[in-house]
Amino acid sequence: EWLMSTPKHRALFTAFGWPIPQYAHLPLLMNPDGSKLSKRNRDGPVQQYIDDGYLPSALVNYTALLGWHPESNQELFTLQELESQFSLSGLGRSKSVVSRERINWLNRQHIRMALGDSERSAVLVKKACKELAKAPNCDAHSADERTVHKALDLCCDRLTFTSELFSKAPFMFVDPDLLTPEATKLLNKVPEDSRIPIISCVLSNIQSEFKPEWQSLVKTVAEAAQVPNKQVMMMLRFALTGQSSGPKIPDLLDALSIDTVKRRLHRAAHLQK
Repeated sequence: EWLMSTPKHRALFTAFGWPIPQYAHLPLLMNPDGSKLSKRNRDGPVQQYIDDGYLPSALVNYTALLGWHPESNQELFTLQELESQFSLSGLGRSKSVVSRERINWLNRQHIRMALGDSERSAVLVKKACKELAKAPNCDAHSADERTVHKALDLCCDRLTFTSELFSKAPFMFVDPDLLTPEATKLLNKVPEDSRIPIISCVLSNIQSEFKPEWQSLVKTVAEAAQVPNKQVMMMLRFALTGQSSGPKIPDLLDALSIDTVKRRLHRAAHLQK
């Protein structure tokens, strides 16, 4: 839309005796409904995206791809990669649609990428800690940086924003409510006469300060309690999270402290009496 104004701009530069810059016109940015993106739209101001929790690296990545096409099929870029690969020759003429779905996907990928880098992960953890401090029902004492880092590693595949960490993984910070309909439904999948034997077998195998190899422990407990592996997993999921779905049990056991695992197993056992 600035093409019509460019001759006037050039005339002004000439009139003032200034060197005329080289111009590059980017494609228009459009809303999903086909209307032109405006600063008055919610998806217009950059600050809105920052307030919504998008990572700066994801925003830069997404903005670069609005109208620009890299020579390869690469979609995820760091700032350094964009600096080395971006070229005006890659700009297209077609209008670009600003899509929340697309930037949400990029934000998820950049969370994972950040966790793989020590410097960027430290920034991510501090961001998540600040957000957890505002989360209702979150135990501030348990939301230390080490625990938050473990929680992010454990749940990054399910996070679009770091602010979702407590809602996606409350069991990393507080003991679960084992009396909810969801928890009760999960518990009912384990026969009553198998529940205490499973818990007792697990506790007897984790009485040291050193964490066992959890995958083999599950098999050991299943054999000792004479139940299928699946029942051991369900009982552990009930005791540790109170949720029917979530991270893999061995990964969860590895992320939680031994004391937390023991305490939650004792809580679950108490409910069976």
